[in-house]
Amino acid sequence: MIQREQEEALARGPGFSERRQERSEDHNRWHVRAGQFAALALARHVFGPDASVEVLPWPGRRAVAGGLMVRVPFQDLTDHRAKEALFLSLAALDPVLGTTAFLYLMHPEPLLMGSAS
Repeated sequence: MIQREQEEALARGPGFSERRQERSEDHNRWHVRAGQFAALALARHVFGPDASVEVLPWPGRRAVAGGLMVRVPFQDLTDHRAKEALFLSLAALDPVLGTTAFLYLMHPEPLLMGSAS
């Protein structure tokens, strides 16, 4: 078994496993970026145009692809919880967000006086 793995490694050439690891990291990075844009569209649909989404600087681990900070306008706790539940329900149905496990950090931003609609 070990000899076969060594022969396959020689056939692929030096550095193959390192390049494969780099491609995997690039794939994961772009997968998280696609999730960011899908979450942004969904957050703006649910919370309004002032919502924003940032990729958290922590690398994904095991089943979690990465973290997304969702900054949303905050009016009151009842409204926020209802919209947060709607966001998470719709995210589970989204073709990008529903197939990848993200850690969502909801960051409520207080509305400034006069900016409430």
